Formats: sequence, structure tokens, C-alpha cells
Amino acid sequence: MTDGTQWISWDWTHPTTRETFPIIFPYDKKISIFESGNFLMFPWVNRHASPEFLIGGKKWEASEPIRDSNEFPVHGLVHSLERKLLKLRQDGKGAEFRVIFPDSWRDSALSGIAIREEYSIEETLSGTLLTVKTKFNNLRSDSIRFAYGYHPYLDLGKKEEDWKLSLYLDKNLELNENLVPIQPFISNSIQSVLDGESIPKLDHLFYGKEPRVVLENLKNKYSVTILSPPPEEGQIPLNYYQIYTKPDHSAIAVEPCSAPGNALLSGQDLKELKGHSETFGEFRILVRSA
Repeated sequence: MTDGTQWISWDWTHPTTRETFPIIFPYDKKISIFESGNFLMFPWVNRHASPEFLIGGKKWEASEPIRDSNEFPVHGLVHSLERKLLKLRQDGKGAEFRVIFPDSWRDSALSGIAIREEYSIEETLSGTLLTVKTKFNNLRSDSIRFAYGYHPYLDLGKKEEDWKLSLYLDKNLELNENLVPIQPFISNSIQSVLDGESIPKLDHLFYGKEPRVVLENLKNKYSVTILSPPPEEGQIPLNYYQIYTKPDHSAIAVEPCSAPGNALLSGQDLKELKGHSETFGEFRILVRSA
């Protein structure tokens, strides 16, 4: 369910017990935009390790981004923008939205990018599959470089002892004291992060060639898998996964991203979208009974 700016919730009904469970940690507009629900990150993900930044060769001044304690802009600029509904499936299990940029962006490099989000839910042999496809259309002749990702919180019900976390990823990329990737990348083993806990305290960056993260609820016998499918030609791969556990262990964010944090400065895996061209990226959430 969405209100046009945020995912408010997503509940799933177990096919055997008929009990309903929250999959997305419900959006709460009374707290920070970054603490619940799910939101789009663009044109950068996570942190940008400078108080200022350039987009399309120009200093960004059109709006004030949200900053962390180090004054680093975080989670992009589109996280809470309104959407326009373009298409709604008759069965209610799919929709397409266009992100509406504010008028103050009219003279910026971003104003030439049209972003559309497509959501669809289908029942498959593997379980209930939510697919999120994001399309970027450059309406101008100048190319632009960007990163994007999503920040879904998965509901743990404040009972992390009921859950098992499995990471099908290749590298744990080390971050510095400001939670910014170290250049060149230094990586550690995945097992060193899990440390034998059911749901460890995480604020870590991972990379995977075929990334997949599985949360299994041992008590209620179901699992939630976040994955990025192998990209088609020209598609943006989402190989970087930032994973963050809320301090009260009520939810865990598993964030598929096209690049690591600070990519606008480092250049690491930025996507260059040439003038008058279009590209897209995709991730999926699969919920199934055990």
C-alpha cells in the first residue's frame, strides 16, 4: 500500500495458517522519513561525504537535502517527493507512478530526468513475488551520471530471536568511521559479520554478483527474500546491498543499490545516462511459506 510518496505497508497472508504478517515495516509519518516504510534513493545512495555536491557539473542549490551528524547529505533527493499515478491494474496488484519534481528543480540537471516506478505482485510457484522496476528517461541531450537504490524496512516484530539471516553475497566492503566506503575497497568475509547471532547489529555495505538476502521466520514458518535479478542488456545492476538493523531490532533495512555510498565523489559504478535515452533497474521481494 502506498500514499503516493511512501510505501505505507505490505502485509502477507500465510497460505497454510491464514495468519497475516507485516512484510514492510509500516510507514510512520510522525518519525523521520528514513526510519520506516520504503523509499527511493536518487541521484545518490546512503552518504555523500561532502557538505556540497555537483550534479551535471553544477553545484546543487535548488533544495536542502537531509544531512547526518557529519553534515553529509544522505539518501538522495527524491525519498519523499509526490508521485502521479499513471496506471493501475484492475486487480489492484500493479501500478505505475511518475515521480514529480518540484518547480525549484527546473534549471537543474536533474529536471531533464523522468523517473517512473512500476510495482507488481504475483503469485508464483515459489511464493508471493513483488517486483519493483524503476525507469529513468533522459529528456535532454546532455548525459548525466547518477546512482539509485531503494531502502525497504522489513518488519521483525521486535522479536529478532525468531529470525535467521542468510547473506548470499560475495564481499563485506569496509566502511570508515563516517560509514563511507574506503577507496580502494577493502573487503572482509561475510561470516565475520554474521558472528553467530540471529540478527546482528548491522550498518554494513555488501557486494554480490547475484545478490540475495534471506530472512527466515523460524516460529511462523515463512521467509522473505530480497534479490536483484541478473540484468538484461543496458539494465542497471543492483549489486550493492547496504544492510541496517534498527536499534530496537523492530526492523532491518535491506537496501539494493546500483553503487556504493559516496559514488558521486568516488565515481564507483555510477550510471551514465546519455542524452535522449532510457534505462531501468529492478529488484524483487519474495515471500514464501517454509
